[in-house]
Amino acid sequence: MAETLFERRALAEEHYRRGLELKKNGNRQEAVLAFRQSLEDDPAFFDPLLELLVEQEETGEAKDLRTEEVLRRADQKYKLGIALLKHSRPEKALRHLKSACEFENTNAKYHCGYAEALLAAGRQDDAREILRYAAEAHGGSNPRLYRARANVLMAEIHLDSGHRSRARRRLLAAFAQDPANPEIMPLLKRSRLGLFQRLFVLPRLQKKAESRKSNA
Repeated sequence: MAETLFERRALAEEHYRRGLELKKNGNRQEAVLAFRQSLEDDPAFFDPLLELLVEQEETGEAKDLRTEEVLRRADQKYKLGIALLKHSRPEKALRHLKSACEFENTNAKYHCGYAEALLAAGRQDDAREILRYAAEAHGGSNPRLYRARANVLMAEIHLDSGHRSRARRRLLAAFAQDPANPEIMPLLKRSRLGLFQRLFVLPRLQKKAESRKSNA
């Protein structure tokens, strides 16, 4: 068993090269296991495994592989889910994003990703429920930014449904959490934010947000 970082890195590279050779020869299942071993030796080797898992999900080969046994960490499940979502495979992404949320049920980032997949799959009611939770979640990295993201997504749902006042409330909450978010101002215009709020409320919210950041 490798005892030093150098030895672990060398062992990871060995498994990685073996995985590439197996993949080249069409032995995808064995390649996944080799890439998984390289990942266990060195987390920096995640991308090759991710790429292969996305390919298998798209071709249907993943049915023969218990992906949840290959990806054992919430962040890995999240990355696979988001990758599938970017490949326009929301239905396949849902399983992995839901699993990430179950592993870390207070992570705002993971719940936002899960909600986006639900929206892409046409499950708006389910997405709304997850977003309500994400808008209050305090776990994970940069939770304030992802609470803002949840509020932005909720606002978009409200605007599409014609509920401008609800959308404005969500957008003002998002602005208070992340005034630098470029999505907020165009949506505020769509929500027909009043002159008083534009001139007085937004600057006050921005000042409070900057104060919180400086005190963090």
